[in-house]
Amino acid sequence: MHKFANNSSGVLTIWDSDSDCLIEAESILLWRQFADQNDTQSTASICQVIEDNCSVLREKILRLIFDVGSSVRGNPKTQHQIRVGFDYFWMTQFHSRPYTQSAQLNNLAKLFALFDILQENKIEKLIVYSSDISLNKVIANIAKMLRIEFQSARAKNIYQNVSAAVQIKKFTPRPLLAIAALLMQIKTSIALKQKPTRCIEPNSISFFDYWYRFADSVNTDRKFASQYWSRLVEKLDQTEINWWHNLVDQSKLNELTTAKSILTDFNQHPRHTHKIIDAQVSFRVLLRSIVDHGRLFIKSMPGKKFAPSFVDPNTGINFWPLFRREWLNSYRGYEALLNCLRFNRLESLISTIPHQRLGVYLIENQPWEMAMIHLWRRFKHGKLIGVAHSTVRFWDLRLMSDVRQFNSNSVMPRPDCITVNGNLAKFSILESGYPASEIIEVEALMYLHLSAKKAKQKSNSPKTILVATDYLDSATRAQLRLLEEVVELYPSKYRILLKPHWSQSLENFKFESEVVPGKKDLSHFFDQADVLYCSAITSAVIDGVCSGLPVIQCLDPMSFNLSPLRENIAVQTVRTSAELVKALDEIEKFATEVDPNELFNLDSNLPKWKSLLEI
Repeated sequence: MHKFANNSSGVLTIWDSDSDCLIEAESILLWRQFADQNDTQSTASICQVIEDNCSVLREKILRLIFDVGSSVRGNPKTQHQIRVGFDYFWMTQFHSRPYTQSAQLNNLAKLFALFDILQENKIEKLIVYSSDISLNKVIANIAKMLRIEFQSARAKNIYQNVSAAVQIKKFTPRPLLAIAALLMQIKTSIALKQKPTRCIEPNSISFFDYWYRFADSVNTDRKFASQYWSRLVEKLDQTEINWWHNLVDQSKLNELTTAKSILTDFNQHPRHTHKIIDAQVSFRVLLRSIVDHGRLFIKSMPGKKFAPSFVDPNTGINFWPLFRREWLNSYRGYEALLNCLRFNRLESLISTIPHQRLGVYLIENQPWEMAMIHLWRRFKHGKLIGVAHSTVRFWDLRLMSDVRQFNSNSVMPRPDCITVNGNLAKFSILESGYPASEIIEVEALMYLHLSAKKAKQKSNSPKTILVATDYLDSATRAQLRLLEEVVELYPSKYRILLKPHWSQSLENFKFESEVVPGKKDLSHFFDQADVLYCSAITSAVIDGVCSGLPVIQCLDPMSFNLSPLRENIAVQTVRTSAELVKALDEIEKFATEVDPNELFNLDSNLPKWKSLLEI
């Protein structure tokens, strides 16, 4: 994976810190940083190794997830069916594989790469500077397997890895977290409780999505309009539709009161019924959820019995220390109780509604999706369609699986078919191994606006940088750190328009900027900018290149390169402040000429959607 130029001593030093590495050693492997131009050949970044060996490492991760699932479900001591035919493993965070840092998938990729680096360079001694106890345990295990001398020391980080709230949650007993989750959900259901709406019609269509991403018009005309479904909503106007919405993070009483009011107005439509799934909590649902959580808790005792399932059969590495905390949270804590509630709410809902000829849902491999798919089949409703509503990105493992998951013996819940919105998504999902027979092309509902005329490239003085931050704190820190270094070098050369992610409240950044509303659509600010600077996670890069705006994306060493235009020449990718300076100086050279029709299906009449839904 990486060969160090000179390593006569056989010693490798790993620097797992976001502070500058001031250690002098023959071979240094940076764990949380990219190497810059001032580093010698003896210094390498494992983050860059992941970039250079992405296909091999992604395959190894997906293979491990499948192997762990097979082991857990195949062992009577670890298997747990929340209902007959439905393994709880499918609702764990490990199976959901989000790209958040708590999921540890980035560290997993780095460990797979490290295993090969140690063998390729014939390392005899390994020195690790890190404050991550679980990571240290796994690396020590690898060293022992390869008969490498292991030595560790603590390294301090500049930034707090987790917030105070997460720290409190970390040290709170899991049963207390489960009780807190139960009380929160009861409060939510009471706040959202409404009088029964009209009856659900048989042989209608059910859509499952999120109470999120409504169009701006909702605040004025109080009619349902969604960024997820855009013009499809009006095409469904004469069709019997049931909309089932999942809350995202609306937990404050005023937010719930507002949601209840909007929901009442949505239900004025004569043929469309709207309900928030989180409001569906009866005494029976609560009781069954408490019982299911109790059984789950007991089944997870003792936790160490799961450890053998996390031994990779191909390398022998035991990854259990890396995943132990989140795994047990999925079985005992806050997430475990929520999963039990999710299952029982959906069971109560899907078992009582009349037969639905079609089900459509946003596919993100969330725990509730696994439950919904299983229950939809169990109660013999019609065809089920998963909608890849945005882009399908190389490192977004939520839509990826080991190829064994698609053979005839697979029992993992999955829809009858999955829709993709154009060539970009279709190529990505086929390349990942998804069966071509289960893929259907439709119009890109979230990107129909891209067919409009491109913005003209600006030439402002000073040069205006539109900065769009990410919801991952590490990605935002990496992005702003590079920008701070550039602005410090050239304090009057740039004007900064800062658009924080709607979930963030940015403070203490070291440059002057004009902060614009985080909830406003990014494209509102394109006409003021010379260049868009964003993380390599957000899909905002699509809007930028298709509008004719030069785009620079910043890689985060703590997460994957999740750009939907990864390795595309239409965007510039930077890792260091020197690379950012160069990219900003050369934006005129890479002014984009991307035709959105090459990426997406953009027919606003939606013929493909109409055919699929038979409307």
